[in-house]
Amino acid sequence: MKIAVIGGGISGLSCGYYLKGAGHDAVVFDPRPGGAIGSVNIEGCILETGPESWLAMKPWAEQLIRELGLGDELAGSNDAGRKTYVLRHGHFVTLPEGLQMVVPTKIWPVVESQLFSWNTKFRMAIEMFRSPKAMPDRSVSAFVADHFGEEAVAYLAEPLLAGVYGGSPDDLSAASVLPKFVEYEQRYGSVVVGTMRDKRKPSGQSIFKSMRHGMGMLIDTLIARVHLVRSAVEAISKSESGWLVLVDGEWQAFDHVVMACGANHSAPLIAPTDSRLSELLAAIPYTSSSIWTFGYRRSEVPHSLDAFGFLVPKPERRAIMACTWLGTKWLGRVPDDKAVFRCFSTNPDVTREEALDDLNRLMGMNAEPIFALNHRWPNSMPQYSVGHSARVAEIETRVKGIPAFSLIGNAFHGIGIPDCVRSAQEAVKGIGPAAGQGPIN
Repeated sequence: MKIAVIGGGISGLSCGYYLKGAGHDAVVFDPRPGGAIGSVNIEGCILETGPESWLAMKPWAEQLIRELGLGDELAGSNDAGRKTYVLRHGHFVTLPEGLQMVVPTKIWPVVESQLFSWNTKFRMAIEMFRSPKAMPDRSVSAFVADHFGEEAVAYLAEPLLAGVYGGSPDDLSAASVLPKFVEYEQRYGSVVVGTMRDKRKPSGQSIFKSMRHGMGMLIDTLIARVHLVRSAVEAISKSESGWLVLVDGEWQAFDHVVMACGANHSAPLIAPTDSRLSELLAAIPYTSSSIWTFGYRRSEVPHSLDAFGFLVPKPERRAIMACTWLGTKWLGRVPDDKAVFRCFSTNPDVTREEALDDLNRLMGMNAEPIFALNHRWPNSMPQYSVGHSARVAEIETRVKGIPAFSLIGNAFHGIGIPDCVRSAQEAVKGIGPAAGQGPIN
């Protein structure tokens, strides 16, 4: 089959690669392939333009990387230095050991922590005695406040999830963002009890995985393995035999279309075919982000940099909401004589001066950086808002009703790189192998 893949981020490029492996004639359309993922080298430092890693417990990205012959490039985070600070009353406080996302699994580190008041510590202790109950979908803020109190929302859930989703826990769906904890609530009442009962033995591998010479290597390798057209798709139209795709002012015929360009960009393209599907896709909100990366001479940074970085809760926040100390988290990426700070903000318009002033304030520095790099990603982060699972269920029902049509990406069942790769794998399995090809594993 001749298949058009619209969108060349990690989802679309992975899909194009797997379709080619299944014997199909797949064309990936994107004027700027790779999306937010990319790498640059400045002053001997390996820097990322967007996502820097993925959760190692999700296997699909690593499966793809090994299949591409890049297994030697896999690198784990430096978990010997795995510690995170949270800003509290203007000072760095260590995030307690044993936290699984927003759930404490070790008593003494929470008792000793200066991050929480005694009232919140008491709430965390008695949470173990809750009775099972089923609740309608509600916000992450409501869920966490119900179990641990408002302080846990402000100084735990909000900074942790803002850094991952780029959104507010007031809007994010607990059922979609914290599905395992919602399940524990239904089964045990207590998410602490559920987490401790389901606690897995340490695997011995790092929490996070990345690529030794930068995530851009994955994108470059995929681009070299697929049929890529660096043009934007202007429109699509259902035909008697398949689809017509308008590119550079000309209609091209395809047997199947895979939309991999994000729900926000897919919505107008599919509107002439299914207006309701278009409405559902357009209803998925997106937020923006900005990453400022600053490099310093190590001798001009007074801090020991003994952690992965820090989070800034909303009550303490100015310009920066999270910062990674790159040389600590990833060994071999920053020369010993330099220090690199990767600063994240959900304000795409945050200026160099705003980000730099905030970083210097928080780190107690007054030196001028030797380099500053900025990448802005407007409307790039899908939000799993309350009601997300019901919306996605209706989206998938409507997609099934459109012949020779697939919809993939991070707007539906997971926002990470492994989730994007998995969505591509599942779409290709649904399409099946080309005539004469063996089954798809």
